[in-house]
Amino acid sequence: MDRARRQELKSENLEEVFLPLKDAPYLDYFLSCKIYLAFEDDVLAGFVGFRPGDLSFVYVDPSRQGRGIATTLIQKALDELERPIRLDVFTNNKRAKALYEKFGFKTVKTVTEKWSDKFPVIFSQDTMELRWIP
Repeated sequence: MDRARRQELKSENLEEVFLPLKDAPYLDYFLSCKIYLAFEDDVLAGFVGFRPGDLSFVYVDPSRQGRGIATTLIQKALDELERPIRLDVFTNNKRAKALYEKFGFKTVKTVTEKWSDKFPVIFSQDTMELRWIP
């Protein structure tokens, strides 16, 4: 996750806020999610984490992206989740947004804000929602 998270933060010029998963303030939330792992050649390639109504985490190792791993993981989560389903994604993360849109997710809200007082970088995040069964 750490390599993919760095890539994600780079899309919003937020590299300076990166924390490894083991130190992240959302670790307890992450561990409360149902998580499916994807392996490629016996190496962890990515994972999806979700809770009722929320597609919380979709990460694929950058060296293994573009191979359909995220698509498979998202479909697995969607097969189990009741609608509506929400997710948050950085507005400038065009590649991720295009993937979510492929499943029918639509942007329902955009928020632009400061990351924190310690890291006063302005970023924009979209909430996307899927209402129908694909």
